[in-house]
Amino acid sequence: MKNHNTSNNTENPDVKENLAPTNETDNVEILEDADQLANNMGAEEQAVNITELEKQLDAATLAAEKNKDLYLRTVADLDTYRRKAQREKQELAKFALQPLIEELLPSLDHLEMAIEASKGADECKNLIVGVEMVCNQFKKTLANFGVEEIQVKGKDFDPNLEDCVSHEPSDNVAENKVIKVTRTGYMYNGRLLRPASVIVSSGKAKA
Repeated sequence: MKNHNTSNNTENPDVKENLAPTNETDNVEILEDADQLANNMGAEEQAVNITELEKQLDAATLAAEKNKDLYLRTVADLDTYRRKAQREKQELAKFALQPLIEELLPSLDHLEMAIEASKGADECKNLIVGVEMVCNQFKKTLANFGVEEIQVKGKDFDPNLEDCVSHEPSDNVAENKVIKVTRTGYMYNGRLLRPASVIVSSGKAKA
């Protein structure tokens, strides 16, 4: 008697195909999807890193600009201080002798007063000549160091250079002009050392 179940043991190709595991194409697709996901995640992380780097770059650029501005300001301040110190040094050297000259001026005043008081006295003419020579030499020495007399007699009264000690009427000198110098004024290297003391005309006397 024949066994009719023989055909049941025969493998069915369709069934075998349906029962077969996932083929290579599916595996490739899965791998590609995984790579794509990884790439996307890497791109996002890279974008975050780039953004962070850009922020750091912007912050560094801003700090560099501030430091540059601070540097330029410091250089400018230093240059200003250097020029100021140089001017002060020159000013100090230019007027270094002022205290000494101010101490000498009263002695020069006394010589001039002695000459003025002795005018018309014939008995001491030779002595007066000697005093005048000393006075002139004194003034010449001071002039060598930048000291100059303020010439004001007959000129308009200038309160910036002169002190008016009194007003006097005058028929020959116009009003507000200097009639007489009672104490000589001096300039020292362009700076007022001492104002001149003067008598100023008040114009013609009123009748």
